[in-house]
Amino acid sequence: MHSSLQTRFFLAGCLLAVLTIATGLWSAWTFARLGQVVDRTLRGNQSILDLAAALANGLEREDDSLLLAISGDRQQAAIELEALQQRGDTSYRRLEAALTRFGPAQAEIAEPLRHRMDAYRAASLDLLSRAGTKDALQVYHARVNPLLRRAIQLCEVIREQNFEAMHMAGVRARDEARRAIWVVGGVCLGAFALAALVAVSLARSVVVPIRQLGESAEALREGDFDRRSPLDARRDELGQLADGFNRMAQALAEYRRSSLGELIAAKTTLEATLNALPDAVFVVAPDATFAAINPRARAVLAARRIPNARRLAELDLAPHHADAVVAALTGSVMAPARTDFRQALQVRLDGEPRKFLVTAVPIPEFAPQKIGAVVVLDDVTEFARLDELRGELIAVASHELKTPLTTLRMNLMMMGEVAEAMNHRQREMLEAALQGCEDLGSTIDELLDVTRIEAGQLRLELGSVNLAATLDSVAHLLKARFDDAGIRLDVRCEARPLFVPGDTSRLRTVIANVLSNALKYSPPQASVVVRIVSGQNAGGRSRRTLQLTVTDAGPGVPEEFRERVFEKFFRIEHHVDRGRKAVRGTGIGLYLCREIVRAHGGSIRCEPSGTGVGTSFVIELPAGA
Repeated sequence: MHSSLQTRFFLAGCLLAVLTIATGLWSAWTFARLGQVVDRTLRGNQSILDLAAALANGLEREDDSLLLAISGDRQQAAIELEALQQRGDTSYRRLEAALTRFGPAQAEIAEPLRHRMDAYRAASLDLLSRAGTKDALQVYHARVNPLLRRAIQLCEVIREQNFEAMHMAGVRARDEARRAIWVVGGVCLGAFALAALVAVSLARSVVVPIRQLGESAEALREGDFDRRSPLDARRDELGQLADGFNRMAQALAEYRRSSLGELIAAKTTLEATLNALPDAVFVVAPDATFAAINPRARAVLAARRIPNARRLAELDLAPHHADAVVAALTGSVMAPARTDFRQALQVRLDGEPRKFLVTAVPIPEFAPQKIGAVVVLDDVTEFARLDELRGELIAVASHELKTPLTTLRMNLMMMGEVAEAMNHRQREMLEAALQGCEDLGSTIDELLDVTRIEAGQLRLELGSVNLAATLDSVAHLLKARFDDAGIRLDVRCEARPLFVPGDTSRLRTVIANVLSNALKYSPPQASVVVRIVSGQNAGGRSRRTLQLTVTDAGPGVPEEFRERVFEKFFRIEHHVDRGRKAVRGTGIGLYLCREIVRAHGGSIRCEPSGTGVGTSFVIELPAGA
């Protein structure tokens, strides 16, 4: 078969359309012809019935006029009788013409009717000549009326015949309709059989080759790259499809022979590398499902009792780590935050508790125009343990230092009571020793606060705090130190009371730390400006905040360290060489400030000063009623 599938389907459609149209036209012609025949027959019979009835009725009226003539007014009756006879003749001629049109069988009955009408009328004229005689009525009943009955009887015969003809016409119409239905049904059945044959033929020429192509494609999917379709010899569309399939299979077979070994080797190497990594590694697809995981990652899932997990979210990561994974899947990397072992994922592996921190890195070309991610769970158990030991050491050392420091401070204060007996040099040494005790006590208190914060035990005694009054009290305590250093402390605040909900002693610690920090880094003859304003006056959008800004005239903080200065034990001197002017310290003051301010629902940040020299520390706290 050299014709295309399109041509075959078109020819089959045309054949079915011709069969349908021919069957419909023949059926329409048959039923139209049958309707015309039935209509013509019924109308002819009905016309004969009406004319026969009219003729019988006219004869009855003639008989009535005849009786009136023989019983009374002969002259008037004769006139009416003549008119009725003319009308009856007209009815007869119309009836005769109708019978003649309907057929010879019907025309034969018209002649006897004419004879009977003539006989009745001849007898009527004879009776009319005897009108007024005694035997006229007897003659009517004996001769005239029987002739009338015979004529009317023949009219009834005509009517009965036409009634029968109408009945037979209905029977013939019914039979004809049945024959037409059988013929139409036969034609439709033949058309259906022909259409079925055409459909089966087309289906066999299309479905079977498509099934063969499907089997060849399935074999190709299972790895049988030598499978070929035998349909490429056909010259239709299926043959073209089979030829394209065979060429594709040939190309795949060649590609497989040339690249499969390399691909398998690369895949094996990557899997071996992934499995050899000591950390738990998850390769995450763009839809946030696992694309691959190594044995260590499977062990973590099993330890979390979710061995069949399909998404990293099922591990219940800390918010910061979950945000890092989401950012990696969008192609970005979150800025590194300070290490917080409290956010570590805790898992019990091999009978021992382990802690993991999450690192997420995007995979830009995971799929065309899609980004995946590699998530690594770093085992930081030992580092977390060292951090805990360091915290415990600080706490223990701080507590142990408290007792001898208190004893030393009491003894120095008792020596101060007899300061009059000392010379000037001795009094200066005593004051320096007392100041050293106070500094050491502050450092110990800070270390204890760090321990409480890390243990989540920092408690606030909340109340309504007048921030301006608290600032004045701290400034008063530090005034002597500022005067000794030759640095001017400039305090500016709004005239009205400025209240915040908070812990007075903790806020005092924050202000003292920030002012002490500014004092350490400001050069002599400089100024430290402290300003308290509402958030709205400071350029913010909220009236429900108070902003405390401490601006010094020191060397400033480089931009890359403005966030890190709030980290625990961070010292900028460890990263920037400032020579002999470097300031000593523990590196926990600003860390304490940030944690205390956060506990109050506020924030603290480091900014460059507006003058281009020095640094500004901005503290924002929610204002009270």
